[in-house]
Amino acid sequence: MASPPRYELERWWVREWEKVLPEEGIFRFYRLALEQNLWGEWELTTSWGRIGRRPSRVLVRVLEDPAAAAPILENVERVRRKREYVPVQATG
Repeated sequence: MASPPRYELERWWVREWEKVLPEEGIFRFYRLALEQNLWGEWELTTSWGRIGRRPSRVLVRVLEDPAAAAPILENVERVRRKREYVPVQATG
């Protein structure tokens, strides 16, 4: 019998960015979340869409190790800054 998964909650994180330009009708968010699924596998969930609505797109990637998310996070931060998104406190 397989042993139950070991959850490492201290390694879970969420990062969120927003782009709000009311004069242009732009209210967008972009979110990355690193967490473990029911089997203890590491998942990096990327979601984005209009603020106040459910995400229009969600992408889930299974990672071998949580450290594999670091270069992805760095790249996303760079691209979000370039596209004028600002970091915000994640809500959940």
